[in-house]
Amino acid sequence: MSIVRDFEKAFNRQDVDALLACFTADGSYVDTFFGAHTGQAALRGMFERMQAAFMAAGADAVTAMQRAEAAMFGMVQRQATMVAFVSIFQLLAVVFVAMVPLVLLMKRPRSRARVEAAH
Repeated sequence: MSIVRDFEKAFNRQDVDALLACFTADGSYVDTFFGAHTGQAALRGMFERMQAAFMAAGADAVTAMQRAEAAMFGMVQRQATMVAFVSIFQLLAVVFVAMVPLVLLMKRPRSRARVEAAH
């Protein structure tokens, strides 16, 4: 989770280079609105297009940059959430597989207890 913390610190400093450093050199991201991006230059281009889109919507340059950074932060948070979900799913799968032999080791009860009416 340190990458998310690094991204958060870069976001709070409004440091675009540090934001992009949180992505690998050949990292890729597919956004439904801005499309697919691979590499640092493409991610920087996506960030600049996000900022331009916010400016076209009526925000000033500083507010547009903050909104673009917030959008990138949201993307990273969603990706971190997905990675955590996959990790937990894998852990639960291992626990499930590990418990299957326990079912085979269980013994059936010798006799069934007879239940009588309570009244």
